[in-house]
Amino acid sequence: MKRSSSPKRSYSVTSHSSRSVQFSEEITPREMALSIVQAQYHIYHTDLSGYLAGADMVQDALTRFALGGTSRDLYQTFKRFRPDKERIPPTPTITITTRNWRDWLGHKSYYHDYLDFFDQELGLLEQEQDATETPLLSASSTTATMSTMAKLVAEYLTPLIPGLCASTGALIHLGYGVEFGSRLAMAEGLAYACISYQPATACFIPSNIHSSWEHHQHKSATTTSGAVGTTGVTKRSPTVSILNMVRNDKRLDGMFDAGFQGRLNVVMSSRVSLLKSYLGMWTSQVHSAEEALKDLSQTSSLLLFTATNRFGDQQQLDKHLAHVLLATHAARFLMHVLPGDMEKEQLLKAIWMSLVATFVVQGRPKLSLSQQKQHQQHQPMMAEVNPQDAVGNDDEDDEEVGYFGAAGGMKVPSGRWKSLAQDAIHADHQIVSKIVRSLWWAELEHGSCGGLFFDAAFRAVEDDPASDESTGPGF
Repeated sequence: MKRSSSPKRSYSVTSHSSRSVQFSEEITPREMALSIVQAQYHIYHTDLSGYLAGADMVQDALTRFALGGTSRDLYQTFKRFRPDKERIPPTPTITITTRNWRDWLGHKSYYHDYLDFFDQELGLLEQEQDATETPLLSASSTTATMSTMAKLVAEYLTPLIPGLCASTGALIHLGYGVEFGSRLAMAEGLAYACISYQPATACFIPSNIHSSWEHHQHKSATTTSGAVGTTGVTKRSPTVSILNMVRNDKRLDGMFDAGFQGRLNVVMSSRVSLLKSYLGMWTSQVHSAEEALKDLSQTSSLLLFTATNRFGDQQQLDKHLAHVLLATHAARFLMHVLPGDMEKEQLLKAIWMSLVATFVVQGRPKLSLSQQKQHQQHQPMMAEVNPQDAVGNDDEDDEEVGYFGAAGGMKVPSGRWKSLAQDAIHADHQIVSKIVRSLWWAELEHGSCGGLFFDAAFRAVEDDPASDESTGPGF
């Protein structure tokens, strides 16, 4: 297969500057998204919290593009939320190779060195496979492109997963790279995973030879097929039941005098045996990767939108709980490229550990069972979230439109989700569009679950955190 001889287009990116994106009526939404991604690439560093300074901008652009935003929508988002300061690429300090890439794991100062390494590795793999060079966000994806990403993820992400229990940000960004077929975001995500790796959390995810869920696969599939159309009241969500236990567990009492990441590290390092016992409970109650993903989707959605402050009744949307929801969404696409069931199980366990630890760090908030908004006819109760709930899709009128990412076909929200998507595109806070799209995908994949995902998305738009300071300090 020969490489395309057509010239590359720059889409108005003239330099490594966050201010080089230009707008014109001729630029398509895909071209504008590409322009923003390229403009943010390799020009920003990690801030003190460990999050990439420009990652949110890349994710915002891709999310709004996928929700059906226009090129003007994307450009206005860029102008409004771009990093305030220009970032100058530092001079490389070390040379990372396939032999020594593990030597500097967890060191944030080597982010750019890792980024150079993975960018080069991805390019070499493409040359080896002689893959046709398809542009970012192309309307078609080749088998070779998918194979390239799968090989890179299998080789580098798999050994990193156990050390990412305390860092959902890396998984989120890497998920965007896989979902949208973006070579740049893939390289960024892998580099981010390397500097976020924490050996102390690896003890939660043992390196098993086989998945502990394998022998349940047939039984789980049979049970799920028989659960279609159920009301969801027959079985509690495993995670919800465990969170109720965690909330009342005095062994987790205590104040953690540090920032969020510091407190998360303290919880995971000082409560190892206790947290492992809770993880064992969850592992024994879910019987497949699909069931685990559904439980995570439902619980992270419900927790984010029904949790109230531990010391009062005010509801507060929390960005750290939102990151767990976004990491769960990323897992949908990362699972497509992981090599086997064992790796998928490890990924979901890492996200589950992050959910529980975040729940503890944020004060083990009370999970409200009452109706939250007047528009809701029925607020799903904690006892009604069932991993084997109906798998039907209430949004059957969705049209096959949009583009195709590396993980397969993707649709733009329509039906009752269409207006929510448009509101999310123009929301005052960046994270609203990502929350809404994650919830829409959850309903597509898992069914309405009693209206849980749509009601949560409605609240995300209605209670846009940036437009109402009373929603709390989380965002």
